[in-house]
This record gives sequence, structure tokens and C-alpha cells, in this order.
Amino acid sequence: MIICAAVVAFIGYALLLATGPVSFTVPELIEVLTGGGTRTQITVVWELRLPIAVATVTTGALLGTAGAWTQTAVRNPLASPDVMGISGGAAVAVVAGTIFLPVQNHASMSVFWWRFILAALGALTVIVLLWVLSGSANGTRLVLTGVGISLFSHQAVRFMLSRTDLRETADAQTWLAGSTGLVREPALTPLFLGALPFLLIGMYFSRDLPILIHGDVTATVLGVDAAVVRSMMIIAATGLAAVCVSVTGPIGFVALVAPQLARILAGAPTPPPYASASVGAAMMTLCAVSVNLLPAPVPVGTLTSALGGVALTMLVVRMGRTQSHDPRKN
Repeated sequence: MIICAAVVAFIGYALLLATGPVSFTVPELIEVLTGGGTRTQITVVWELRLPIAVATVTTGALLGTAGAWTQTAVRNPLASPDVMGISGGAAVAVVAGTIFLPVQNHASMSVFWWRFILAALGALTVIVLLWVLSGSANGTRLVLTGVGISLFSHQAVRFMLSRTDLRETADAQTWLAGSTGLVREPALTPLFLGALPFLLIGMYFSRDLPILIHGDVTATVLGVDAAVVRSMMIIAATGLAAVCVSVTGPIGFVALVAPQLARILAGAPTPPPYASASVGAAMMTLCAVSVNLLPAPVPVGTLTSALGGVALTMLVVRMGRTQSHDPRKN
């Protein structure tokens, strides 16, 4: 299943490089990628499309991984960074920084790192609020509290945009759309470097996730500190979400849907992280290719949110049916 999702992601990656106003055949694309082609072809592929394709695959994989970690750690299929308000908190901080503390006032920082600092602060603020308001043990309460924070974040962004001038609003709105279409090569290195420490943290503590899914009592008996593992996994997922938000803006529902698709396709009791990363990358590339085929340009985040809303409804209905047939609920 991981291989199939990876193949789909690779095909989408190739289509992102080959399709657009200037299209390429497979032989032409291979020639350009191996050092040949005209100057125009080299510019289109290497300077414009390659960074977009790499960022699309990478952010999809990171969001899929973050969703798998949060859903498993919290033991709730709705526990993703966007639903829990983590991405919303990051968006509020970045929009506030864009409007009131523009990057021109921080010339020593790149745009990415300035946005990453803001996004990380906003996301960590939401994590603290989640812990204070709901605690870490009750997954359902954590998700419901996160939904409330997410709605508040959305309204806070709208309020800030309504109180600023047109130019600053336009800059923030472009970023809020959630798109990989404006990513260029200088943003790729910070993307990888920013995600690396959180990937290492998550990979280290994820070894205890199979034990954590059986409950905190069982985990404690087996020598696993459930609270520590859950906290570190959510911190790692928060970091990945902040990195993605810094580069592309908020991309909705990939972190929610990809892990559940991976779980269903793999027939596993919980979302497998590596499979979730492959499915997330495939989702992002297919959505990016789809928006490129539309007559009018649409940010990829708009399409993922539209599809994610349908998927969220189906997931909630599926959860309701599962619980209604669970003999332990009767």
C-alpha cells in the first residue's frame, strides 16, 4: 500500500513538472532534468516547477505524518493539527506578524524563518491552551476544545484583516490561501532543516505508540510514561505543522484525511506513519495537478479543504455507525 501511494505521488510529481502553460513530453522532461534542453525549458523546470513539486510532495508527507502521530497519540481519528486548532493558531500568529511586524523590519531573517518563529509560537500557544482547558488524557475533550480554538482563530484572522490596509491584507490573503505555487528554491533548505528535528523527535517516541493505543494503564504497566510520549508526539506534530504553515500557508484537512485513508488501505488499527506520509504526498500532488487543470487558478489549499470537508463528514458518520454496533456501548 505504501508503494502504491508512493507511485501515485511520483506520478503527480512528474505531472507537476510536465504540465502547465508550457508543457513537456516525457522525453523532453527527462532531457531537461538530465542537463539538456533550451534555456527557457531549463528555467521553467528547474527554477519554477521543481521547487513547487518538491514542496508539494514534502508538505503532503509532513502533514500526513503529523496527522498520524496526533490521531494515534490522542486515540481519536479527528485529532489532526488543523481540527485541533494548531494550524489555526499558527495562522493567527503569522497573519499578526505579517500585518503588524512585517519582515522588512527583520532584515536579518529570511521570510521563512520569521514566519516559522511566528507559526511555532502560535501553535505552541494553542497546545498550552489545549492542555490547560482539557488536559491530555481525554481525547474527545481535547478535540472538541481544539475545534473551538480553531473557530476562534478563524474569526481572529478575519478581524485582523478587516482592520488593515489593502496592501497588507492582500499579502496575508495570498499566504492564507494555502498554496505551494509561490514556493521557490531558497525556501526548500529551510523547509527540510526546520522539519528535521521534529521528525527525529517523533520517530524516537513513536516506537511506544503501539503500546499507547492500548490505554494509559496498560502503557504504565509496561513501563511507558503515556503522558510524556503523548506530549512529545504532539509537540513533534505541532512542529511539522508549523514548518508547513511557514512555507505554504495553512493547508486544510490533509493531516486529517491522509492518516485515515492509510489506515483503511493498510487494514491497520491505527494510522501507520510511513503510509500516512505516502498518502499525504499523493493527495497533495493530485490536488496540485488538479488545480493546474482548472480554467482559473485556484490555491491547492482550497481544493484540499473542499475535499476534506466531505471526508470529515464521512468519517464522522463512519465513527457513529461503528460506535452504534459496538457491543461495549450497549
